[in-house]
Amino acid sequence: MSIWFLDKPLARRPGLGAVLALLALVALGVLAMAAGPASAARPRAHAAYAQRCDDPFPATRDRSNPLDLPNAPGPDPLTGANFFVPGPAHGAASSAIAQLVGLNTTNIPSDESWASFQQDLTSGPLSQRISGGQAREVHQLEIIASQPEAQRFSIFSGGGGPGAIFGQVEKILCRNLTADPGSIPIINTYFMHPALGGCSTAREISAESPVFRRQVGEMAQGIARRPAVTLLELDAIGSSVCMAHNGGLPAWEADLRYEINQLAALPHTVVYVEAGYSDANSPGYTAKILNAIGVRKIRGFFTNDTHMNWTIDEIHWAQQVSAKTGGAHFIVNTSQNGNGPKANPHPVTQGNENLCNPPGRALGPLPTTNTGFGHADAFMWTHPPGNSSGCGGGPPSGVFFPAYAAGLAARANQKLGPGFASRPY
Repeated sequence: MSIWFLDKPLARRPGLGAVLALLALVALGVLAMAAGPASAARPRAHAAYAQRCDDPFPATRDRSNPLDLPNAPGPDPLTGANFFVPGPAHGAASSAIAQLVGLNTTNIPSDESWASFQQDLTSGPLSQRISGGQAREVHQLEIIASQPEAQRFSIFSGGGGPGAIFGQVEKILCRNLTADPGSIPIINTYFMHPALGGCSTAREISAESPVFRRQVGEMAQGIARRPAVTLLELDAIGSSVCMAHNGGLPAWEADLRYEINQLAALPHTVVYVEAGYSDANSPGYTAKILNAIGVRKIRGFFTNDTHMNWTIDEIHWAQQVSAKTGGAHFIVNTSQNGNGPKANPHPVTQGNENLCNPPGRALGPLPTTNTGFGHADAFMWTHPPGNSSGCGGGPPSGVFFPAYAAGLAARANQKLGPGFASRPY
């Protein structure tokens, strides 16, 4: 099993009665989730959403070891965890490598591990398929494929309709994780922003809220007692300033609070919520929203999720946020910030940094819990490095961009920022 720390090796049509019954169940589920906080403590199980694999974990939470690790982690609940490294059937970079050597990924078993696949690439039958020109690209993509890969649940998962999110959760936890048995998934969510954008009115948010809460409920029901690290709502706070002026922010905060409560109620989740980035909102503004949505009920927040700011800048900013939120802990995304951001020439109209698959970027520090900074639980790749941003000449947003990913790996370094030494990959 791959370990992610730097100090270790890393048919028939249903009858009318059945249709009416299903519609009634869906309606009841939506009404229950749209109700007030008293009904929001834990999603009610839906008869159609039966778990597809074992959930052998205890129903009670050990606060000193929330992920139910074999060894107690100490003060940082992530320490010692083996996070999920997907094999070539489902991993972004490992699937790209498989295609480079002429494999059809649909024919690769879900339980083939990255370790066994890499061995075949190095000294097994697949090594004979790698030509001289391919060797460099394969090696670069291997750097990414060997690290844990965050799994995203969004409004696009399975189309987002009733049962789709639950089905996607079960697919990941029951099938994909067989490639790395005993590992713990890193899950990020992206329900709110793609459905509404970053400047929605209270009316728009309230209209979308029942669907959002159903999707969150399905995700929580799918995770159930299984251990997971959850990173909630990309761009949730970082892009929220406009709603502070149009009156939509309280409704936005209410939905974030709902999602936090649902995931925090599960026995073996460690929960962080998106807090933005050091080149956008002030620590005071960020902390005010985090306090309003209940950050003190969870482990903390994560930063830099869609930006590429230097790690040290994020740490200094996040430490200020932490001080204003009762000492909340945090994670810094280091997936593409090895060379820091590419600044735009006209930040007022273009934004502070170029986020359209900017050239010259690099993989940042490898994932680790050994950060050396108080309250910084981990450096983590909160999305697969090389996922396209959907502009700047790349494929649609969220689609893995192998050529761009290989460039990130070719320039990879472990600098925290200017003046900090770079450790080798």
